Amino acid sequence: MNDFVIIANPISGKGHAKDVAEQGYAALTESGQQGQLVLTSASGDAKRFAQEAVADGTRRVIACGGDGTLHEVVNGIATVPDVTLGVLPCGRGNDFAAAVGIPLKPEVAIATLLSGTPIRVDLGRCYQNSGQPSVVTHQQEGITSPENLLTDNRQPTTDNYFTTIATCGYDTEVSRRAAKGTPLFAGTASYAYAAVETLFYYEPPFVRLEGDFGIHEGPILLAATGITSRYGGGFQIVPNARIDDGLFDVCIIRPVSAFTVLRLLVTLFWGGHVGHPAVSMHQTRTLKIETDTPMLLYADGEPMCETPAVIEIIKGGLAVMAP
Repeated sequence: MNDFVIIANPISGKGHAKDVAEQGYAALTESGQQGQLVLTSASGDAKRFAQEAVADGTRRVIACGGDGTLHEVVNGIATVPDVTLGVLPCGRGNDFAAAVGIPLKPEVAIATLLSGTPIRVDLGRCYQNSGQPSVVTHQQEGITSPENLLTDNRQPTTDNYFTTIATCGYDTEVSRRAAKGTPLFAGTASYAYAAVETLFYYEPPFVRLEGDFGIHEGPILLAATGITSRYGGGFQIVPNARIDDGLFDVCIIRPVSAFTVLRLLVTLFWGGHVGHPAVSMHQTRTLKIETDTPMLLYADGEPMCETPAVIEIIKGGLAVMAP
């Protein structure tokens, strides 16, 4: 039985992730541990490798790459107890690593795997809410019975897990465009470029959001639901979010002009948008999202599910090695 497995995306960090993974593997094996290094070659590989590892009894699964690789690994281990996540950040955003305090310098991140401490952090779960129970009436001798039976016609749903921020609206489209990449920019700059590009055609959706804070109904620019405070490599969309408090921080921004969006983007680096009159901040343990037309939600910069959807927090749902 392996003590660990390193799952690496060899193209992350402009190909740097493969070298970091090999360094991590060497350091762990030299310390007397037995493990495996596997490289992904297609979308879905990281999740599958993680699932196979924990099914074989491995209880330390290390993701080497960006937030997308980490997202897949987490979805491969989220439902298995007693598994500890390790992170070697080599991607564009590295937002989860920043929240946990894992340094970007490979040698320090590797040292965290060797001598760090496992901590419990919150985990997000998102699934499509595929309908409400339908009302079926009994007919007896041609008369409708006053007693109604509820039959649940909802289709089975797939749980999707995330570690940073779930997005709905403008920032979902920004995440989608940023994921494509651009030859001109990298890292946070690619997210900023996608944010400006999206302004030219984005149409605010009409949404209904329901959480512990009550109900928000109307058109929105975006609704960001965060375990961590930032996305896009440094945009502090929910600056007061804490990774272990059992609560989502939710930022709702109502529609504003394109010029105002550009001004708000600048203030996101330090959370200065919070005081803007079009912005409202909330906390909740669950969030139900309905939109006038089905919309795809993103989390960790990856597609999750379509609306209507439910987002729930699992307090302490993930163990991760921290410095």
